[in-house]
Amino acid sequence: MSAHPHPRVLVCGASGRLGQLLVPRLLARQARPRVFVRQAATARALWGDTVEIAQGCFEDAATLGKALVGIERLFLLSPISPALAEQQLRVVEAARAAGVRHIVKLSGSDWTIAPPGHSLSGDAHRRIEEGLQASGISHVVLRPNAWMQVGLSRIAGELRTGVVIRSQHLGAGVSYIDARDIADVAVEALLNPEAAQQRLGTATGPWVLTGSQALRPQKLAEIASRLMGRPITAAAPVAAAADPFIAQVHGEFFALMRAGHAAAVTATVGQVLGREARTVEGYLAEELGALAVAV
Repeated sequence: MSAHPHPRVLVCGASGRLGQLLVPRLLARQARPRVFVRQAATARALWGDTVEIAQGCFEDAATLGKALVGIERLFLLSPISPALAEQQLRVVEAARAAGVRHIVKLSGSDWTIAPPGHSLSGDAHRRIEEGLQASGISHVVLRPNAWMQVGLSRIAGELRTGVVIRSQHLGAGVSYIDARDIADVAVEALLNPEAAQQRLGTATGPWVLTGSQALRPQKLAEIASRLMGRPITAAAPVAAAADPFIAQVHGEFFALMRAGHAAAVTATVGQVLGREARTVEGYLAEELGALAVAV
């Protein structure tokens, strides 16, 4: 795939946790990001005039079509919802009609997708991946494992007033990945996919992204104890998501985690980026560093 020296990239999900990491990385690589957002004011507050802003939603064919005009590459990400598959398949079809040449899809964790039938979210992502394959558009599918910034983000808050880390998967390891590594890999998949694929060797199919090791909650507590200088333990949580759909999705995730399905470790991050994946200990050191000083 020949590359424009400054490719125009449409970023869906740009104002979310990963999008806010991805956009500045694209700018640093001299790409020309256009962000597709529901509220233009949100994008202006984040990036000012450094990006093109396309306001709209997946359900509005007119705004979606306008957002795709002149776009060479697309980053496809949207929140988990009952309409996930329909929304993203609509984007894939619109991208095909607009002549988009390359798509990078942020998919679900590998263990939610295969085998099918164990996760509403994973099954939706599987449908989207199949539609992307059928589209004939060059693409890379990223299947990141559990994100540190999601699964571990509340630990500092818990330890601000207590000594217990709450976890839904006591006894089972999870190879958490830092969202910054996902963003770094996504940039390579968007801007330099052929070279990245060469670094991965002959393996084809989705890029399964994990951290460098699987850690049980008890190990997380040990790390936190060392960082905080006081005993920390791990225990089961006491609350669940309020929204029924999200509660079901999370329940399925946690059941798979407890069964050990989120413990696999791949070398993909290191192969694509030429460096080791960021570590849980490093992430927790950042999160707990200021807290340890304050305590």
